[in-house]
Amino acid sequence: MANQREIIPLIGTLAVQHFQLENGLQIAVVEDSSTPIFTYQTWFRVGSADEVPGKQGLAHLFEHMMFRKTKKREMGEWERQVNLHGGTSINAYTSRDQTVYFFTFPNDKLSLAADLESDRMQNLLIEKEMFETEKGAVLTERNRGLDSPGRYLWEELYKLAYQQHPYQYTIIGEEETIKNFTVEEAVKFYETFYSPNNALIIVAGDVKAEIVVREIEKWYGNIGRQNIHPSIRRKETVQTENRLRSLSHKRAQQKMLAASWHVPGFEHDDYIPLSLLSRILSAGKSSLLQERLVNKAKASSLYVDVFGGKECGTFEFFAQLTQESSFEEIQNIARAEFLRCAEAQVTEEQLTVAKNGLLKDYYQSVASPASLARILGDSFIFTDDLGFTLRQLPKFEKISVKDIAAAAQKYLIDSFSTTILLSPGQ
Repeated sequence: MANQREIIPLIGTLAVQHFQLENGLQIAVVEDSSTPIFTYQTWFRVGSADEVPGKQGLAHLFEHMMFRKTKKREMGEWERQVNLHGGTSINAYTSRDQTVYFFTFPNDKLSLAADLESDRMQNLLIEKEMFETEKGAVLTERNRGLDSPGRYLWEELYKLAYQQHPYQYTIIGEEETIKNFTVEEAVKFYETFYSPNNALIIVAGDVKAEIVVREIEKWYGNIGRQNIHPSIRRKETVQTENRLRSLSHKRAQQKMLAASWHVPGFEHDDYIPLSLLSRILSAGKSSLLQERLVNKAKASSLYVDVFGGKECGTFEFFAQLTQESSFEEIQNIARAEFLRCAEAQVTEEQLTVAKNGLLKDYYQSVASPASLARILGDSFIFTDDLGFTLRQLPKFEKISVKDIAAAAQKYLIDSFSTTILLSPGQ
């Protein structure tokens, strides 16, 4: 039987109903009858940071394997059934801390959705020939990704920024590692991490919670739990010097610069002022760095954001330079704006704009079943609390200009950075 753990209010009449089966499988249901569809997402607590050093890429490889053959369904039958019954947005992604599978169905296809997803949670066939084929597909994907200057830039940044923590590893894996994966390793990985007590199912849309729970109990209730030992992640040591690397890429058309600073993880209180700081710097045409870089044609594109993982994260800055700009000029302008924030020169109006933009994005996400599920899933992965993000919102309202200044001073001025300078070339 399913136990109801909690009910979490969202906005208006929307609420998350949280359940757990006896085998440990967690279920989050949001009833929203505004459109006759529902999103069905399966979140597994496993990503590239949970892999054994030197064995990166298996978590991502399962994105490919999970769309293949099961004991119940031949090759291609799983996707054929989704398409035949009106399923859309079929996809998956692997990140550092999670692997997620999702699709959207008409509101009368709940039983089919649960059947399909429970099938590949427990009945996946990992056969040598198919496994080698998928390894080849991942290698092709990896090499295609390295042809992208931007992707290459970010991979190199993370390798340089993290010296101990597994966030340093590329999610897709390295060539030799992928080539050397065995069927036995894949089976062990699947049997360990793709278990009900390592997963959350989120169903949001035109559904009823009692029916969702009943169908999920029917299709998943007999899947046994596994003994999962939490991965031991090496703690990142304090960075004691600026790190800089200059690279070139034959496909790059313009110079690119990426920089990062170490910050705490998603759960830390400083994540809130850092999130607002990133918006003050780059969100909207009137933001500080948009004004000085993009509006004045010194950069053709700009990105500033904070990534908060489980244990740690990075504050990140990226600019694609115009032909007339130099790396030094861009760095000097960025540092000047960081100092401006650290010296509490941000206006109340700029802070209000950032707060309103963040709240607007949140409420727009809540109104979309798929985006809402992403908010709930991230909270589950990073904090084991589906309502964590919701409960943070009042804290954003209380942030002051002094709080922004303190965060900028602590993490951008008083800390050391990691920078990659990428130029066109061979």
